[in-house]
Amino acid sequence: MQATGTGQLRAVPKKVRTVTVGGPGASNEVLVVGEGEPVILAAHAWGASARVMLPTVLNLPGTKAVVNFRGYGGSSPRPDGWTYPELAAELAAVADAVGATSAIGQSMGAGALMALVDREPSRFEALALLLPPALDEPIPPDVGELFRRIHLARHGGDPDELRTEIAACMSPELLSVRGADAYLRAYALMLAACTPPTQRPGNAPVTDRGRLARVQSRVLVVGQDGDFIHRTLVVGEVAAALPHARTHVFPATAPMWSDRRSLRAMLRDLLTGGPEVVAQAGPEPGREPRRDVGPGVRLDVGASRGTV
Repeated sequence: MQATGTGQLRAVPKKVRTVTVGGPGASNEVLVVGEGEPVILAAHAWGASARVMLPTVLNLPGTKAVVNFRGYGGSSPRPDGWTYPELAAELAAVADAVGATSAIGQSMGAGALMALVDREPSRFEALALLLPPALDEPIPPDVGELFRRIHLARHGGDPDELRTEIAACMSPELLSVRGADAYLRAYALMLAACTPPTQRPGNAPVTDRGRLARVQSRVLVVGQDGDFIHRTLVVGEVAAALPHARTHVFPATAPMWSDRRSLRAMLRDLLTGGPEVVAQAGPEPGREPRRDVGPGVRLDVGASRGTV
């Protein structure tokens, strides 16, 4: 796909293209790959980027439009910090420009998508929320302290200290998984190479979770055991607020970063409306979210870590 003068897309060979949406001082760089339907909007996490998010969606069907939020990549800066409604406005502009019918967001990107469908509940046919950080309340003080320590370590310039602070956000079970060291090194390098805008105090994706009952999208909400920033309790609360949501929580023994095949299978079923993505009501608030693994397979529910 390629951009026209209005930001719309046309078919081009299957390689990554760069599109700019918006005007001077308020533009978003968008990486576009693939062609045809569905057109998928993808939104990255705090401290990440469109290029970091790209591998998650690369092999999905259709056209993938992966956004760099302002303050990242080639997008305009955001020197005064960010709120979820502001990020939602960026996503709305990009979704309009590329004609997105579905969306995938991780962490901060998932919160921004919740803010968008809160104001436009009919915006997307399918929605994937990976590691949602919050719902209608700001992140709790203990999570805010983890972010503060990561900020200080990043500014200090010591890669070992930065890796130590990132590791403090993960349970011993998650840290013991094969590939955890490589993940920590890569995450620390990513954070050291950027200057991500900071979240403004009191920020939450939505003000009233009850309003999400109007959302008619097929929704997949994904969590990760052993992640102290993205709580599994929030996964259940988000799914309960959305009338057509299903959930999956990756166990600490097989984390999301090492089981991309299962994640992509779930995303593909969600986007194509496959038989395994029948709309299901989310769990009741405070209850453990359902743990589905790929088509037709369901894990037994284990002990939940409420501080994930």
